[in-house]
Amino acid sequence: MSRQEVREQLFGLADAKFKIFNDKIINCSVAPSMGVRVPKLREIARRLAKDGWQEYLEEMENVVPGVDLFQEEHMLQGMVIGCARMSDEDRVRHLEFWIPGILSWGDCDCCVSGFKFMKKNQDFWFDYNTSWLSGNRKDCAAATYVTDHAEHSADEFCIRYALVSLMQYFINDTYIDRVMEIFATSFEKPGIDTPYYIKMAQAWALSVSFVKYRDRTLQLLEQQTLEPWVQNKAIQKCRESYRVSPEDKVLLKALKV
Repeated sequence: MSRQEVREQLFGLADAKFKIFNDKIINCSVAPSMGVRVPKLREIARRLAKDGWQEYLEEMENVVPGVDLFQEEHMLQGMVIGCARMSDEDRVRHLEFWIPGILSWGDCDCCVSGFKFMKKNQDFWFDYNTSWLSGNRKDCAAATYVTDHAEHSADEFCIRYALVSLMQYFINDTYIDRVMEIFATSFEKPGIDTPYYIKMAQAWALSVSFVKYRDRTLQLLEQQTLEPWVQNKAIQKCRESYRVSPEDKVLLKALKV
């Protein structure tokens, strides 16, 4: 299916009221939105995954970054990569174009939540995901990707992609020690604070790991070696969870810095 055919479907599903609401919470100034709800995007992605996904991805990978691109198109591109049948090597080839172009936290998180393929061949995907922890890699297929973000902001969503992927699929007995070390990392650069959406991903990941590996996560929080903002936000998110006991919520509150 061609990009133009897909775009016409997307425009047909646009909801003006939802667009106003979504634009406020997504906070993306790089590309305009249409106002298509995520479940509708997933429906189109599943149809494309059955027929026409190769043509669609090839066209999307030739779109000039920042030119004539809607947020929903890039999100749909990621969703198709997640649900179409292909080898790990082919999936990597397509992700190399998609990841550097992530437009927002919503673009990142909604797509990664559908990357169920990472439950298989975990060593392969752990290594691949962690390769993005330094940001927009210069060796990827879309190394020339340019937005009107500052350079460190383009890195922001590449690193968030890695953190959210690790949180979704690698908080398990095999990887817990390795992912906890990563979640505890400071991504500050000289003269530049850690970008907001990286810190939010770290805090979110730590709250998930607390539910699954309470003692291991509590040990880290007790050390109080995290960036203060990450420490406090992680505690806040833990205390908001119905899966954390009232007793632990009191204990966690005392660990704020």
